[in-house]
Amino acid sequence: MNEKKRFFYRGVSIEMFKKTNGKLVPKSTEAFTRAFKYSELGFKYGSGAKYGSSPENAAIKHQYNQSGFPTSGVSTTPFFERAKYYSTSGDKNVPGYVYKIDRMLLEENAVTEYSINRIVTNPSIPEDAEFILVANDYGTLPDEIIVEVISLKACGSDEG
Repeated sequence: MNEKKRFFYRGVSIEMFKKTNGKLVPKSTEAFTRAFKYSELGFKYGSGAKYGSSPENAAIKHQYNQSGFPTSGVSTTPFFERAKYYSTSGDKNVPGYVYKIDRMLLEENAVTEYSINRIVTNPSIPEDAEFILVANDYGTLPDEIIVEVISLKACGSDEG
């Protein structure tokens, strides 16, 4: 089952890798919580959204239509090939990087995981089996959870 995989993967472009100095940096450092307005587009009864402010609502907004809503979460997948797809801009023959993250190291490094497929009734990209990782201080994910950074060449083959 996807939920039981030990490793998560995060694919980033070479530009993002350089911009963040190889760190897993979220788009925001605010608390990982969100409250929805009653009439907010796409969020209705049965969508998985909860009344009031919650991390689950932040996870829903984070992945909604891949709109890039800034949260303190970092998207990952248990599938290397999906991370590779994102790191190479959809297999457009560009270089990128894939982080290999050990799920067993999350708790001891104060990182919480949120499973999109468990929270959201209709995930934007269900085949990603997305997990959002959030540091307890809502900042950069600790290097200690990363067991490998895989560099992908422009030709699409792995360097490492």
